[in-house]
Amino acid sequence: MAISPETTDGRATVEDYMNLDDDRRYELIEGELLLTPAPTSTHQHFITQFGAEIAIYVRNEGLGRTYDAPFDVILAEDTVVQPDLTFVASERVDEVIDEQGAKGAPDLVVEVLSPSTERRDRIAKRRIYAEKGVEWLIIVDPRPRVVEVFRLQQSGKYLLEAAFGEDDTFQIELFDALTIEMAELWPPDED
Repeated sequence: MAISPETTDGRATVEDYMNLDDDRRYELIEGELLLTPAPTSTHQHFITQFGAEIAIYVRNEGLGRTYDAPFDVILAEDTVVQPDLTFVASERVDEVIDEQGAKGAPDLVVEVLSPSTERRDRIAKRRIYAEKGVEWLIIVDPRPRVVEVFRLQQSGKYLLEAAFGEDDTFQIELFDALTIEMAELWPPDED
C-alpha cells in the first residue's frame, strides 16, 4: 500500500484513498483508512438475495439505481464508505452518481454486519450516514437473522421504523409495493 496522507494532521483524504495501489477493500472513515475483510458466506448469500429483490423492484418501477459493494460512496473529503447495497432515487441520480461512485448521500444504504466490522457499521457509519442525510439505513444482523430498518428524522437521528425476523415479510414505505419473504433470503441451516 502506498498511502502517505499529505494532510497536516496525518489523516487520509479521498485523493489518498483513490490513489491506493493494491486490490484490497478499504473504507475511509473520517481520515482513518480501514481494511475491510472479505464477508462471510452467510453475509454474501443474504445480500445477494436481498439486493436482487430490491434491484429488480427498483428497475421494474423505474425508481432509480442500486449498487452492490464494492461501490464507493464519498460522503466527505475524509470519508469514503462501501455499503453492501446502495440505492439512489431517479430524481437524484444525475446529481449523486458519477464514474467514481456516489458523491453525496444515497437515499438508502444496507449494511450487513460482520464480526470484524459490526462496531464500525453500528456506531461510526450509522452516525456518519445520519450526519450526511442518508434517509434510510438498513442494518442486517446475520447471527439472529434480524433486519432493522431506520429512517432519518428531522432531528438528524435515526428512528427504528421496523424490524424483521427470519419468518417475517419485509415491507417498507420507501418501496411500498415490494414484499420479500425473509425466510427465502437466508442460506439453509447446515446440520
